Amino acid sequence: MKQLLYLILIFSFLSSCDRKKSEKTQSEFKPKTELNAETESEPKKELEIVQTKKEKDTINNYWALILDTISSKKEFKISDLKHTLELKTYSLNDSSIVRNLAQNGEQPYLDHSHKIVTDFKLLTNSIVDKKQIDRTDFKKSLIPEFYAECNLLTTEIDSISKNTVYLNSSLGVPDSDNVWAVWYSIKIKNNKLGNLEIIETDYVGL
Repeated sequence: MKQLLYLILIFSFLSSCDRKKSEKTQSEFKPKTELNAETESEPKKELEIVQTKKEKDTINNYWALILDTISSKKEFKISDLKHTLELKTYSLNDSSIVRNLAQNGEQPYLDHSHKIVTDFKLLTNSIVDKKQIDRTDFKKSLIPEFYAECNLLTTEIDSISKNTVYLNSSLGVPDSDNVWAVWYSIKIKNNKLGNLEIIETDYVGL
């Protein structure tokens, strides 16, 4: 009887040990599985974020260099002294005027054009004075939104009275009919070209 009871106790003890071992094994296995699932999901989320934040490529359009040069010349006298004023309007090769043509949310589109300048050369016997103007000389007389995109187009001599030269320049937005004209004067003193004095600014086309 005692032997039978002894065997029953041993069997119960072994069964209890096997059950605890099985539970321990399951408890260790389950967290590893869950951890692996979480670790795999994190790279996927990071990849999605990178894809949504990916920057769009910028399109750059460069205008061809304008090779034409517009020249003009006027001869006149100041106190019986002969003067000659020469003008040359031409394009630099600098791509310095940049416009962003993209609308909100669109792919960036930058338009690059070359700055146009006018060279003045005043000849008085052997004396030469030079001056160069571009769109920046008219900044204060133009609407800021127009000035930000415009370029100098032409410069012409209107008339000369005594020591004052009257001129006009046109400025416009590339590839458009949005054009403004500026009338101004330059005084000649001691055979030197003075500063631009703006007379009038007017809108002449769209």
